Amino acid sequence: MSEERQEQVDASGDEHIWGRHEVVEALESGQAVRRIYFSRQARGEDVERIKELARVNKVRFDFFEVAKLSKIAGTRAHQDVVARLSPVRMTTLEEILEKLPARATLVALDQVQNARNIGMCARTAAAAGAAALLLPARGGHPLNDEVMRASAGAAFRLPIVQSANLVRDLQLLKERGFWIYGLDAGGREDALRVQWPERRVLVAGNESKGLRPGVRKKVDSLIHIPLHGGVESLNVAVALGVVLYAGGVR
Repeated sequence: MSEERQEQVDASGDEHIWGRHEVVEALESGQAVRRIYFSRQARGEDVERIKELARVNKVRFDFFEVAKLSKIAGTRAHQDVVARLSPVRMTTLEEILEKLPARATLVALDQVQNARNIGMCARTAAAAGAAALLLPARGGHPLNDEVMRASAGAAFRLPIVQSANLVRDLQLLKERGFWIYGLDAGGREDALRVQWPERRVLVAGNESKGLRPGVRKKVDSLIHIPLHGGVESLNVAVALGVVLYAGGVR
């Protein structure tokens, strides 16, 4: 977030939306907004609402002269605000399920807060061949520029589902034949000895709190990675990579 002037705007290939109502809707619905641009004279309750939503969603915003904002939007009817959307392949769980082969692995992050961790998880999942990544629409770090950079572009190649209700989506996946595995340091099953079913979901929790109780109830098995040398835990992206390459993805 910033109210400082930004002289250069690298927006090639990105989609833009404009208009106060449209930008509010995008932010409230969990759309992957990368940056917001205001005109310098932007005022009013709608503008303040957009700023507040941007702060909550950790989306940076900048101010420009009207002529430059009109150039970014491609129109003068922008109502003093333009949002740059992420070109990430956002999709729905239903669309994913329609296209999945008989054998598939999905990855879900339960309110992971660190942008670098999310980006690294996306990169790891894409490299390991996961079919999609599920992210909560609320509660975790938003899908913004920082996450994109941390993924080193991999997030652009991995279908991402913004889940409005992760517990509900896990239940749907169970009904569709998926086995749900939760990564947990206290899990009873050794992640290196799992006999993986054809369809599985790997769920990684918040960096400090782990999996939420509601998510735990949907998990079929809590799995742990055996650690030595007094090490108590691994970074969430590292742990995810270990499990994926230990046999979670074929």
